[in-house]
Amino acid sequence: MVILITGASAGLGLAIAKQLIETDHQIVLTARADSIKRFTDQGIVATDRVWIRTLDVTSDKQRVSLIEEVNVSLGGVDVLVNNAGVAFRSCVEHVTEPERLHQMNINFRSPIELARLVIPGMRSRRRGKIINISSVGGMMAMPTMSVYSASKFALEGASEAMYYELKPWGISVTLIQPGFMRSDA
Repeated sequence: MVILITGASAGLGLAIAKQLIETDHQIVLTARADSIKRFTDQGIVATDRVWIRTLDVTSDKQRVSLIEEVNVSLGGVDVLVNNAGVAFRSCVEHVTEPERLHQMNINFRSPIELARLVIPGMRSRRRGKIINISSVGGMMAMPTMSVYSASKFALEGASEAMYYELKPWGISVTLIQPGFMRSDA
């Protein structure tokens, strides 16, 4: 089984990565270029079974390239864990357009684009799993978290629709809503 995890160098992604490294699965751990060193700092090294790849989830070119590499070398992604995320705390009138777009791109658009890239392979194999990491902020809005909540609400709506769309193909979609956690990502 091939498991791809975005945002795997810190926080929840790192905790998931450490658990999965102990299994026999093929693991593809991704992180931004400026975070890749964190794997070494945590004692995680690349092997034939544990791949470490740079991925800016907002880069279409990098997303496509990574999925193509996994498809060619490993036969495709069986489990996609869309974990990468970002949150800026600010009152809505102080959030800049670049900050608003950045949060929406990382927290909503990029997970959907990655899912879109892996679905054809999963559909052809008639199996697969997409795990989208959301937040309690996607269930209920909080002051100074308007854009973050909007991005997570969007991910939750898309996840629910994908659940129904993909179920007939043997592809499950799971949404996880952890509480707030401190991450040095």
